[in-house]
Amino acid sequence: MAKYGFIGTGNMAQAMIKGLLAQGVVPSDIAVASPTTAAKLAQAWGVQALSAQQVIQASDLTVLAFLPNQLADVTANLVFEDQLVVSVLAGVSVDQLVTATGSHQVVRTLPNVNVAINQGVTAFATTTLTVANQAIFHDFSTQLGTAIAVPEAQFAAFSAIAGSGPAYVFKFIAALAKAGVANGLADDLATTIATQTVLGSAQMLAASGQSAQVMQDTVASPGGSTRAGLDDFDQQGFDAVVAHAIRATVEHKHA
Repeated sequence: MAKYGFIGTGNMAQAMIKGLLAQGVVPSDIAVASPTTAAKLAQAWGVQALSAQQVIQASDLTVLAFLPNQLADVTANLVFEDQLVVSVLAGVSVDQLVTATGSHQVVRTLPNVNVAINQGVTAFATTTLTVANQAIFHDFSTQLGTAIAVPEAQFAAFSAIAGSGPAYVFKFIAALAKAGVANGLADDLATTIATQTVLGSAQMLAASGQSAQVMQDTVASPGGSTRAGLDDFDQQGFDAVVAHAIRATVEHKHA
């Protein structure tokens, strides 16, 4: 099995490590480098705490997971050769990664936090990888969920839907729960109902092979109470509110 390294151990790196461990990756096959948290993760999870150069040498795939503005400083004294480098650095292009690392085996990725439970969706763009590195990256990314090749020009739109999307789904769940409380349900019960409803609905949609619009129509009978609610969503401009929020997200990422 491949060995994985992480230079930087922020929230996304830790989410990815959790996902790998949940899939049965042996902790000793994961190496981490961080001046503040590597030792803590080694103690808590059994991963190896190494220097950044040692991480590169010990790994088949090295994830860059620090702040994007640290790229030049972090990589300045590191030797990657043609190591397989996977970046989660927001806004850093494939060309910039090649320049900074000197490696021509580079994958730019944009995962979301659901990788922690192996249900992530990850956009990726690559240089021309060797067959062996294609296999290593495929195995790595699919252990964390679904990986989709996306042109770099579309990364901001992908990030608004997949990266920021979990927060917006949580907001929708919170709104459903608040509405339940307003109609007499206890807070904990309303949250449980809303959470399970969204989870089950997403799984049903994924399994159906149908569009979300078609699935709406299978639940909402003409003239029924569900249709009344959907009609009210339309009258209140629900789709426009969502589109407006996504545009704000995309524009902020470009700012």
